[in-house]
Amino acid sequence: MKKAMYLVLICFVIALTAKAQDKSYNESDFYGIWSLDLNEYELEDDIYIFKKEKSSNSQEEKLNIIVTFLESGKCRVNYDKTSGFCSNETFRDYSWSFEKDSGIINIYHSKKWLKEFKEQSPEDFKDFGLPEKYKSMELKIITLQSGGTGLEILDWE
Repeated sequence: MKKAMYLVLICFVIALTAKAQDKSYNESDFYGIWSLDLNEYELEDDIYIFKKEKSSNSQEEKLNIIVTFLESGKCRVNYDKTSGFCSNETFRDYSWSFEKDSGIINIYHSKKWLKEFKEQSPEDFKDFGLPEKYKSMELKIITLQSGGTGLEILDWE
């Protein structure tokens, strides 16, 4: 009887673990501010991970990269924030997309003139083989040791 109880308990734990790994994400799960604290990393080839900010009022001296995911595929990226005390914040506007099947987020920008060229001369645009967008960053959804969600940088311009 005890063996059967342990077996049921082990199966239950395995089922819970498997269910947690299959978490399904939606685009709205990423809305908000995500921060990469560069002070946490020592080597260039480290694995860099963005974490969702609970509060953006940190007064701690940090070198951060901030990504703010917004609705309608818009986002803002700040590569220049050096401190909570300084007003040295330079945000750039980007677009983003979420590939649900692969768990990949792509941050990209497109040139206005490319869009206009494509709309005005679709055949010429195709002949030139120009990209419609330029990838800036590729992020993969990961589970942190704390159980939270992180975004690991796979590729970065």
